[in-house]
Amino acid sequence: MAETALSVAPGRPSYETADGRFDEDRLREFVEDYDGPEDPDFPGCVPIPMTLEQFDNYEGGVEYWSRERGTALICRDGSPVHEIPGGRLPGLLTRVEMERGSPILCCGALKMVTADGAGQTAEGMHPDQSVYLRPGVWIPSGRRTVIGRDPRPDAVLEVDNTTDVRRHKLGVYARWGFPEVWVETPDEPTPSRPRRVVPGLTIYVLDRGDYRDSAESVALPTWRAHEIHSALNEAPVSPSTIECLVRVGRTLGDRDGTGPMDDVQIAGYMRRSHDVGQRTGFERGLEQGQETARREALAYAASETLRLRGIPLSEDFDRRLAATTISPQALLRAAQLGATEADFWTRLRGGQPATDESHA
Repeated sequence: MAETALSVAPGRPSYETADGRFDEDRLREFVEDYDGPEDPDFPGCVPIPMTLEQFDNYEGGVEYWSRERGTALICRDGSPVHEIPGGRLPGLLTRVEMERGSPILCCGALKMVTADGAGQTAEGMHPDQSVYLRPGVWIPSGRRTVIGRDPRPDAVLEVDNTTDVRRHKLGVYARWGFPEVWVETPDEPTPSRPRRVVPGLTIYVLDRGDYRDSAESVALPTWRAHEIHSALNEAPVSPSTIECLVRVGRTLGDRDGTGPMDDVQIAGYMRRSHDVGQRTGFERGLEQGQETARREALAYAASETLRLRGIPLSEDFDRRLAATTISPQALLRAAQLGATEADFWTRLRGGQPATDESHA
């Protein structure tokens, strides 16, 4: 890897405090104003001399740090455009975990390091977001995650707006055995982003010690690269993205033997909507008859379940549902499992769940 020749002014840098620690605000100002040489392996990053003690005490993020070189590479782009994708991912995965029926943990920009035999840090870096699919079984602990001691995340997100993780950082992830890396370039550019950089998301899956491109995530099966990119760049969440998240959560749940009713919040919504439906139906039943009241209560519970799961419904959904005669068990099960409105009606008719093509 190419080394960077640094010209450090005599005396203490402006961002270094009297005890040798770094003032993060002053360091950010220095990074934003820096106009010196860059390491060709880390475009868009500023090289900062940093000792082992300084790195261990530093709370900010670094693209990469090496004890051998005594240098940290810090991303110049600290704009919201760079931070938004990593901030949006936990909200998207919350919808997946509710549909799956078991938790997913996003740990943000964890400090991930390797350590030598004496336990001292040798290398370190921060992803923009890290995802753990089994937090009940394995979870990172402490102020840093040590490779070889602590669990690796199931997937990490790297945002490349002005940087390029493919030059060096992706190779470090492969050497560390990270199973899946997402590299996202946002739709919205920053002034310093090179024109050759094209928006999009690439999924890298570890295969026999090296990464290969994949059109679909292995960690979150059926979630395609272009769908993830769209989800990370849109606000509010679109109906098509919700449909994708339901599909991913359902796939994970089917694999694990769980579903929406295993999620405490969804189960609570179901109970409350069913109770409200029963009360509403009972009041109307005094005038319209018990059978009509029962159907209205079940219809209310089913429609509320779909709406609370974020499933978009057509304007005539309630009218069609009111005319449906179906067993309570089949109605509520279709509301729990339907990935779309069309899938809900297919399940009510006793057919197979709708395919991706029928969702389109």
